[in-house]
Amino acid sequence: MDNNIIEDFLPHRRLEFKNNEENHTVSFEEVLQDNSKDIEASIGSEKNIKMIHACIRDEVIPKVGMEFETEEEAYNFYNTYAYNVGFSIRRSKGHKDKDGKMKDRIFCCSCQGFRGTDKRDVNVKRHLAETRFGCLAQIKINSRQTGKYKVVEFIEEHSHVTSSPTKSHLHRSQRKLTAAQAVEIELAEDSGIAPKASLELMVRRAGGRDNLGFTLDDCRNYILTKRTIQMRTGDTGGVLEYLQRMKSEDPNFFLCFASRQ
Repeated sequence: MDNNIIEDFLPHRRLEFKNNEENHTVSFEEVLQDNSKDIEASIGSEKNIKMIHACIRDEVIPKVGMEFETEEEAYNFYNTYAYNVGFSIRRSKGHKDKDGKMKDRIFCCSCQGFRGTDKRDVNVKRHLAETRFGCLAQIKINSRQTGKYKVVEFIEEHSHVTSSPTKSHLHRSQRKLTAAQAVEIELAEDSGIAPKASLELMVRRAGGRDNLGFTLDDCRNYILTKRTIQMRTGDTGGVLEYLQRMKSEDPNFFLCFASRQ
């Protein structure tokens, strides 16, 4: 049928939608066009993931019915798959039995869900980048039947564009510090070498940033955490001993500790 004939049968009326800022008037044809764009985006996402699957090994792609001995093994498998596709994952909902063992668990794309509204948004000078787009990609495992963690659901399509393989190492779930790397960072810190300089040396030794496994922020966070954990009790004890001595020498001296609300 001719497209012009189809357009003659379309009702040319106006639809009105209201938002918080102003009244917005949209034609019926524009609504149909928006719906077709959503359908095309969904089809495009499905085609994109099929193309990616064709370029990676079949054994790293999750399939319903796969079994794993532990929850951690299932997480590592899905994380390896995410590295090849180009996205980050996180642990989502799960249930435990009376002994504390995980009965089922969902591992989802880190872009799942939406950011909640914050009343402080109006006072923020620079907003953080949006990281959640309502992505439904996930894998669900269950151990109720056989005792092993069996894949009972696998959703492969994403509602967003995945990253290229050269940037997969930057995703949060793909970054980690090994014990040897942690020791090297500590030695560099104790020797007075800046984190950026020590990181550059480790990058050259690993043959590139994608082979290192962590970023400069991870290095700095590790140093900060190490300093906090290793804070000597002797420092705190020395302050308390000094205050006690001041109290014994001066009867009018008293200690006042303010608690945060």
